[in-house]
Amino acid sequence: MSFTADDVDLALLAALREDGRRSVTSLASDLHLSRSAVHARLDQLREAGALRGFAPIVDTARLGAGISAFVLLSAGPGARLEMEPLREQLLELPHVEYAALVTGEADVLLLVRAADLDQLRGFLLDELRTVTGLRGTLTLLVLDEVINRPFLLPGE
Repeated sequence: MSFTADDVDLALLAALREDGRRSVTSLASDLHLSRSAVHARLDQLREAGALRGFAPIVDTARLGAGISAFVLLSAGPGARLEMEPLREQLLELPHVEYAALVTGEADVLLLVRAADLDQLRGFLLDELRTVTGLRGTLTLLVLDEVINRPFLLPGE
């Protein structure tokens, strides 16, 4: 399905980014649209896959995960990680909020959230050892999250 978001779609998404719990009536009023037009646009955004759902924005530190780290995983020179087994193993790991295949010296980037340094140490020394094919890691401790946006719209 071919879909191109227009300025009204982007304004709707920007309004939802600010407060995903806003009513359709409130969105319609701010965007100078009818309620049915907002409903139709939301349906169109969902059907196109541009709007995949509504989720709360959670402060993990307030929930007890006060330590964040980016962990770079490497398979080693000439080695190749098998995607599906890797994905399954990473899904089984605790504390992993985000994982991505990356370019450069590392192969995988993880965002890990832990309660404290002891829990992070346990993750790095014990949990990561269960992932097959890894030859090295590099851990970057997050000191402060300067920018943490849920998503960017085109042009931002």
